[in-house]
Amino acid sequence: MRVRQLSIACAIAIALCRPARADGVGVVAVGQPDAARAVAAALGERARVVDDAIGEARSAVMAGAVPLATLERFRRVREQIDDAWRAFLRVQVELAASRLATARTDAEALVVYPGGALLYADASLRLGAVLSHLGRTAEAQASLALALALDPDRPITLVEFSPDVVAAVDAVRAQKRAMRSLRITSEPAGALISVDGKDVGRAPLSADVALGQHVIVARLPLYQARAQAIAVDDRTPDVALDLERDIPWLRLGEGALLGLDDRAAQELVDATVRFADLDEVVLVAHAEQRGGPAILVQRCVGAPARCTAVVEIGYADRTGLPAAAREALQAARAADLRYAPSLFADARIAGTKIDQRCKVCRSPILWGSVGAIAVIGTIAAIAIVSATRPPPIVDVDHTKF
Repeated sequence: MRVRQLSIACAIAIALCRPARADGVGVVAVGQPDAARAVAAALGERARVVDDAIGEARSAVMAGAVPLATLERFRRVREQIDDAWRAFLRVQVELAASRLATARTDAEALVVYPGGALLYADASLRLGAVLSHLGRTAEAQASLALALALDPDRPITLVEFSPDVVAAVDAVRAQKRAMRSLRITSEPAGALISVDGKDVGRAPLSADVALGQHVIVARLPLYQARAQAIAVDDRTPDVALDLERDIPWLRLGEGALLGLDDRAAQELVDATVRFADLDEVVLVAHAEQRGGPAILVQRCVGAPARCTAVVEIGYADRTGLPAAAREALQAARAADLRYAPSLFADARIAGTKIDQRCKVCRSPILWGSVGAIAVIGTIAAIAIVSATRPPPIVDVDHTKF
């Protein structure tokens, strides 16, 4: 899934013109990095290899990257506005007003992104023009005033609009609107508040705002920014903005912690794939088994990610690690994508305790009788590689049964 720096023009161009696949693979080191470096080297033939996929995703988020799905929402709203304006030009005025109102509502959540306020302003400007044509003067003036507040530098000329629209905009510019104090709070407290694109302080606060329509945005680190459109009059109550935790950013900030539960592991891998601009990631860990060192690999594709079973490849010493990495990748590429990310909590590296509810499931006798079935049905490939080629060691990932 593709992410890109966002502007109102490039967002639409990317969403329309660029392919959905990123043709990249990233590596995530779970624990010690030596094995991950060996896997990254083995991936050298790929078009794009990111040897620190989580770090790449963090950098992208800090630079303002957003998922492709958000770009698609920009494109859809732009199409809604354009379709509604064409309806207005065909004198389908009521239809145009309805569609523009819907487009402006859909654009509300996009105001928190670069270019989102301009898109919202355009929808509000055109809605005001249509409402003015319908004789709904008060609503038209409120919509036009909001458009001018969000995008004060946009030229409104006869090149684009009819004389009556230009006159209506000029009349709104000349208005002096009554003001009132509005109490704004956030949960949690401390969010930076902006009204119509202008920062007014940190919540809780009281801000003097003009009567009419406004868009309030709350931003707080580690939380998702939130935009809310309101109509302010003498009876408007206090505005309370509840913020939700920014789970992708939290997971990327924590990184590849040993012992991550299933949900946290899924969220981390999904965020890494989306924001590092990848098709897949390879989770890599190192383990010390009784038979010697081993490399553990799990390949995950897409977002939400589906993964292979964990592949374990043993080797005799450090000279065998590159060959082990190649063997592990080959096995992972041939395996089915049937599971959630699980390597973070694998008992062989995380020291987690095995569930005690099924002691018989760990019986050596039982494993001896079903080992062949387990290898065929669950583990894609298990092998051991080293410079000296010692006898193979077969290990079954017990967490999949």
